[in-house]
Amino acid sequence: MKKAFLLTALLSFPLTAFAAGGELDWKTFGWRVAMFVIFAALLYFLTAKRIKAMLIQRTEDIKAALAEAETAKDEAMAKVKQYEAKMAELEKELEEMKANAKKAAESEREYMIADAKKHVEQMKQFAINMIESEKERAIQELHHEAVELAANQAEQKLIKEISGGKAAKILDEYVKRIGE
Repeated sequence: MKKAFLLTALLSFPLTAFAAGGELDWKTFGWRVAMFVIFAALLYFLTAKRIKAMLIQRTEDIKAALAEAETAKDEAMAKVKQYEAKMAELEKELEEMKANAKKAAESEREYMIADAKKHVEQMKQFAINMIESEKERAIQELHHEAVELAANQAEQKLIKEISGGKAAKILDEYVKRIGE
């Protein structure tokens, strides 16, 4: 920094000295050109190595950054491919899970239908058994009522026929039979 300030001060001194003249003097113009060449040469000798080193370093930094960016890009692409493979695998697993769930649902549906048919058949058989049982009970009840009705009618008929002297005659016949 010090050198740059000193160099600027030295090079600007002749310009202020020649600024007072009004016409173009070739002699002063030659000095100006010479001063510029000296300034440029001095600037080159003082800063050339540093600027060259800085530019070389900058070039190397840019190359390193580009190489790092390329490496990062390759790593990112590898990760993208890895994630794409994982996504494909997950999609495949998801499809398998969907297929398994569909099969399980179909199996459960078939089981439920079979179970419902079984229950319907059981209920149907139960209803048939109930109907048969009620039919048997009704038949027995009708049979019992028919027997009771027949007995009542027979009793009524016997009472009508037995009234009077016939009853004594039947009783005597019955006693004779028992006695034999």
